[in-house]
Amino acid sequence: MKISILIVFLIISGSIAADVFPGLQPGMEIGGFLPAGYEPSGAVWHNRLQKLFLVNDNGMVSKMDSDGSNVINWNVSGDLEGICIVDKTSDFVYIGVENPDNISEFNIETGTVTRSFDLTPWMTGPSNQGLEALTFVPDSTNAEGGLFFAGLQSNGTIYVFELPITTSSTDTSVTFVT
Repeated sequence: MKISILIVFLIISGSIAADVFPGLQPGMEIGGFLPAGYEPSGAVWHNRLQKLFLVNDNGMVSKMDSDGSNVINWNVSGDLEGICIVDKTSDFVYIGVENPDNISEFNIETGTVTRSFDLTPWMTGPSNQGLEALTFVPDSTNAEGGLFFAGLQSNGTIYVFELPITTSSTDTSVTFVT
């Protein structure tokens, strides 16, 4: 299996938000320690931990060093399609799950989902056409630190949500923004 390094910069409102993946050449193979048949559907570099986090369609969250070594896999149910970091100082990453579409808060220390935010009132695609992309856009004026942008595969629409990730550790309400 081949996982190549690709650096993508997200440009929102004229600002660039990205952590640079460290010192590897584009196209370098780093997937050799992942399980056979692993098909990544989302990845994010965690700069503080110096770890790459991946998710796949078969419900697995993986953590590895930049060279692909020291892999840890956690089995989580669902078709995982995206992963993002909100707060580099916390132990949480956020996972986009397809059908039923939701965002799951995942603790990278315990390897468990701590809560899920149901997006199905706004975005639901036919089988295998639901949530396909997820990112967090920081905004220092927002009480939650920013907003989640989720892409729906069936029609290409981007949905924006606010989740109570800073103001609460238990609330699972979702505020649809646009």
